[in-house]
Amino acid sequence: MPRKKNMTSLLDSFESDTEKEHEAAVTAASKTPKKSIDGDTRATALVSMTKDEKERLTTKAKAHGLSLSAFFRLAADEYMSTHNW
Repeated sequence: MPRKKNMTSLLDSFESDTEKEHEAAVTAASKTPKKSIDGDTRATALVSMTKDEKERLTTKAKAHGLSLSAFFRLAADEYMSTHNW
């Protein structure tokens, strides 16, 4: 039994460290101004989805020569235009 407790403790520690690293990366990304080709400053937005959704959307974006970010921007613009938002 002690081994199981140690493994659980180890996994909890790993999960905690991974979460801290993720939070630090998100903080750094949101504080780092990004410039586009036309000189506009870029902001970062996090979009939560399942792994399968991300794979499907990334595949579709790449099939049209787009990054996932560009695909989302175009899709959002198209949706707002089509639905008169």
